[in-house]
Amino acid sequence: MSARARARRVPSLRWRLVGAVALLLVATNLVVGVVTVVAYRGYLVGRLDAELSTAANRTLGPGGSPSPPPGADSGDRPDPGNAFIGAPGQAAGTVVAIYRDGASVLAGYTDSSGQQHGLTSAQESTLSSVDADGAQVTVSLGSLGTYRAQAIGSSGDVYVTALPLDDLRASVVRLVIVIGSVTLVGLLVAVWAGAMLVRRSLRPLERVAEVASSVTGLDLERGDTDIPVRVADADLAQNREVGAVGSALNRLLGHVARALTVRRDAEAGMRTFIADASHELRTPIATVRAYAELSSSSSDVDALHQNVDRIGREAVRMGSLVDELLLLARLDAASSGTVVRAADPVDLTSLVVEATMDARATAPSHRWTLQVDDEPIVVSGDEAQLRRVVTNLLANARTHTPAGTAVVVSLQRVAGTEPGEVRFVVANDGPPIPAEVLPTLFDRFTRGEASRSREHGTSGLGLAIVRGVVDAHGGTVRVVSEPGRTAFTVSLRETHLT
Repeated sequence: MSARARARRVPSLRWRLVGAVALLLVATNLVVGVVTVVAYRGYLVGRLDAELSTAANRTLGPGGSPSPPPGADSGDRPDPGNAFIGAPGQAAGTVVAIYRDGASVLAGYTDSSGQQHGLTSAQESTLSSVDADGAQVTVSLGSLGTYRAQAIGSSGDVYVTALPLDDLRASVVRLVIVIGSVTLVGLLVAVWAGAMLVRRSLRPLERVAEVASSVTGLDLERGDTDIPVRVADADLAQNREVGAVGSALNRLLGHVARALTVRRDAEAGMRTFIADASHELRTPIATVRAYAELSSSSSDVDALHQNVDRIGREAVRMGSLVDELLLLARLDAASSGTVVRAADPVDLTSLVVEATMDARATAPSHRWTLQVDDEPIVVSGDEAQLRRVVTNLLANARTHTPAGTAVVVSLQRVAGTEPGEVRFVVANDGPPIPAEVLPTLFDRFTRGEASRSREHGTSGLGLAIVRGVVDAHGGTVRVVSEPGRTAFTVSLRETHLT
């Protein structure tokens, strides 16, 4: 079963809420109704018992000691003198019975028309079982229905009086019908009103869902990074829950848009990187091919030697470029966490001193100055990569400045930092770097000159490697260039050996 089909089978949140409210309303009304009916029935039974006590006293007569009814000795039944059955003040349907020595002397009732009726043997037997302690009990008299009965003993006789419960039960049934009808009508009204209220309350949430659904219709695979849809501020202000969901969705869409922009820029950068790498490799490859063809058609030994030397230089150039590209790839892998860099103690002071001595020998036309602390500075990292940072910055100062330029190389601790910060600075007083180049100076295949001139024979990867290595070691690199001073500053953390 598909997810959409399953979603259609699951009740919506609206009807779940309405159902929950309806269930609570039914449960509440049921409890209230049961309590009301029980209390009302108890009240009616109490009133009936009071009437029964009055009727029983009326049966006994004044003083509670009645004289034997006329015809009692002869066993006449029912009472023709109406002394007990249908006595004045007795309600219609009141059952009266007299027992003497366990035998029925008199038993009957008077209906609403004043006609007297006797009781069956079963009904008399039922009444005779009532205890003569004055307690009021409920008995069933067969076809007459259910009665509340009370038996009182007097002068050896037992007088039983019973009142019907039919009117009481009818009143209770009417109350149950009224409560049930009111509950049903109230439930219908509550469900309708609840559905309308929930629908209105969930309308902003539905619009939030529409915003989320509309995003799926955008063709993000084709590089469209603009996600214009957002949850409106009016919907965010409807209530706290919708505002929280809508705000989270807006933040998510913003993150997605930024991620798409980063991906687009990364893809564009990768295409540029591939194009630049191909461009850089095309020239030495074309040179190697050209000199190889010349060598194959030439018999001059000196020319062959010159061609082989040129092919060798171009091969070295290609090898150096490939090595730099591989280093950048490893740095990218290290930054993504797929490769862990070395974390060995590296004497940075020795690296800077050695690299500066080599630069003096390589470019004696420049004026080199070295400034380092008396105590050696040790950092944690990869020695080969850190050496590459130092040599690249010195080579950059040597290559892109004219003869006679003063280059100051310094490695010093920064006071007041914890853990200790160290700064490696390469500054020169040569021509400044063009302002339009500064923002992309550490990008790959970026040269100090705007054109692709190979006047200095650089690949444009040196500063990119510097930034990659420094980032991999948790440091920072920055450049400041103005007339009279250009300075590259690398900041790292010193390792304290114990």
